[in-house]
Amino acid sequence: MMASNVLVTCGGTAVGLVLQLQGTLRGVPALRGGGVFVADQAPTPPAASFADATFVVPPVEHHAYVDHLLDLCRRHAVRVLIPIMDIDLERLAPHRCRFADDATTVVCPPPGLVELCLDKRLFEAFARNEGLAYPATYGADALVPEMFPVFAKRRRGFGSIGAAICRSPGEAQAALARYPDLIFQEVIAGPELSVDAYISAQGRCTVRVPRVRDKVIGGEAQQSHTVRSAPVARLADRTIEALARRGLRGPLNVQLFGGDRPTLVEVNTRLGSGCVLSNVATDGRLFRSIVQEACRDTSTGDPDDYRASLYLCRYLGDVIHDGARPVASFPPPPKGVHDDSGRPVRSG
Repeated sequence: MMASNVLVTCGGTAVGLVLQLQGTLRGVPALRGGGVFVADQAPTPPAASFADATFVVPPVEHHAYVDHLLDLCRRHAVRVLIPIMDIDLERLAPHRCRFADDATTVVCPPPGLVELCLDKRLFEAFARNEGLAYPATYGADALVPEMFPVFAKRRRGFGSIGAAICRSPGEAQAALARYPDLIFQEVIAGPELSVDAYISAQGRCTVRVPRVRDKVIGGEAQQSHTVRSAPVARLADRTIEALARRGLRGPLNVQLFGGDRPTLVEVNTRLGSGCVLSNVATDGRLFRSIVQEACRDTSTGDPDDYRASLYLCRYLGDVIHDGARPVASFPPPPKGVHDDSGRPVRSG
């Protein structure tokens, strides 16, 4: 029987993503009847109460992580594997062919494209070469007092760790003492936006949803709303087209500062943290495109076809455990996810 399940890695807190993917599978013939699984290093992740199955895996950095995932995909008929963190992309990209040999598609670009967007120096060179508006960027040895304030970020950082405004040379030196790999950029004024997008197998952008990141904690959007902006769309389209020419396919998240003259910040070659909003804004087309093309089907669509002025407001939910056994969750999980005892279905 053909594999028909989807596995989200590092997905222990991604409850909204799991629930929307479950709805997506029901509309994709190749995956109809399949489930959405979650892999996480935590033994009791919140998504366990909502996913169709959960698996405890080693940390991403562990030497056995990839082999563990390969074994899970073989044993549990996983057809599509979706990593949602940069560090996971970096680890899995070199092994895409190993998963493909077992009929599992990893939604991740080749290593060179992952590296291009992870390494901020490489990405800066890409942006300059393509003529894309990008902040002036300096190494620590190029800083002079009249440049301040500057924005510090790690060359290969994740989740905004180490990112901060330095208002003086002393603050920059203190930041470097904590994170020696920092680079520095001019401070840009303007609203911070993310553009959730999808590049089809034919190299065409079929989804492009700009949204303002109204409230961000630890690099994750907690409040966001979709907008229409011709200048933002133009810069996003030029960035997406340039990456498509280099071979990028699948989901991506373009981050930029808005206004009349938008400025590019970076690109994540994965789903953005607020992608659930963009999926709703496209009536499910974002997630549907991902799983359809992972199953060798064709996705189409107009990037301007989305709803503006939709708002995402995340809130705290609660899962109560008795040891490792979930006993209650608020809100409750949907019907069909629990076994006869009322506990979430778990494997691993």
